[in-house]
Amino acid sequence: MIMRKLVKSILFIVATVAMTSCNGIVGYAKQMMKIDSGQRSYNFNKEVDNDTIYFVINKQNQMLMKATVNGVEDTVLYDSGCGSPAIQFYTKESQPQGMKFYRIPLMGADKKTKVNMSPIPVHIETPMCVVDHYGNAMLIEQAHSCDNEPSVSEHTILGYPGLDYVPFSIDFTNNRIYYIQDMSVIDTLEYIPVKCKLDNVLNILFIYPIINGVEYECVFDTGNGGGILIKDEQRIENHAETDLLYEGSYGIAVGGITEKQHFVVAPENTVEFAGREETVPVMYLGDNLAFNNVGIQYIKRFDWVIGRQAYFDENHVITEQTYKLYAKPHVSDTIIYPTRNYALTTSDGTLKITTRLLDGHERFEVGDQIVSVDGENITEENICYYYELLTETKDWSGFDIKVK
Repeated sequence: MIMRKLVKSILFIVATVAMTSCNGIVGYAKQMMKIDSGQRSYNFNKEVDNDTIYFVINKQNQMLMKATVNGVEDTVLYDSGCGSPAIQFYTKESQPQGMKFYRIPLMGADKKTKVNMSPIPVHIETPMCVVDHYGNAMLIEQAHSCDNEPSVSEHTILGYPGLDYVPFSIDFTNNRIYYIQDMSVIDTLEYIPVKCKLDNVLNILFIYPIINGVEYECVFDTGNGGGILIKDEQRIENHAETDLLYEGSYGIAVGGITEKQHFVVAPENTVEFAGREETVPVMYLGDNLAFNNVGIQYIKRFDWVIGRQAYFDENHVITEQTYKLYAKPHVSDTIIYPTRNYALTTSDGTLKITTRLLDGHERFEVGDQIVSVDGENITEENICYYYELLTETKDWSGFDIKVK
């Protein structure tokens, strides 16, 4: 049993830190082996009468809920595309004394991003369950962020293994997650069985939407605040006249702003899933994308039953498990991609352009720092005002903008 746990742990390290320097792999692996002594457990939370977790989806399309991680009760971000049970964020000023971080690549949406990580034991309590496992601490810069600016590191992340050892429902109709005691009561006339695959090494769930007649394997990722992301090399359809070509970062990942690249937003794609066919925008990206990905904007159009049942022995080793996935469409409104000429960030305390639409009318470059708008210099006091003003305005031609 010890050997089985050791092999799986090593496979997880290799998958997570592939392409890392040798020192990073060895250091991270040694530290993880110290804490991964097999004392993993998953139990129902007997301290509460209600086994339901309630969540909200904020303006940044983040799925937020209450949980207690390592004794601290807080609002956490539920990220089903994260293979770690939990990730806690620290700055140089707040990191625990003696904690050592290792430079490793992040196996997420942007596979070229490297982060400073340290494996840590985690104790997670939610109304539904209590989990003891190992997670990660991440060292980040003290990022400046305005209220309406997306920031993944603002909240502790609760990953897929933080909940996934019993059957449960993600009910977007009522914004709740709850334990399903008896899978046999699932009404398959209402909930439709859908194809899925659980990667037991990476601890992530794959689903299989059909896009323009082609089936794609995609990560089920509530941590992706966008919609459907597909590798451009796998796109079957020719580029259409309605395609929007962008240059820059396509979004925010755990490691920060994603790498600069060219990507395409195709507004009109026929997507079939769980008995529904609809027209949905799809983002096609280059080779930086580690996996095709379905994000919260599409996921929340369904209610889900995630039917994993794991059985443990006395040493907390999984001896047997079954897996089923069901979905029920409940939202039918049209998804509209918010087209903007530019996107911005304040992550380093300045107002910088991260993305631009390539339509032949570009005035600014990706990476330009905006220093003034209509003669008023950008300062610490007004940076969020101008971030929000320019983000909400598609056409900047009416502004006198100076950059450097």
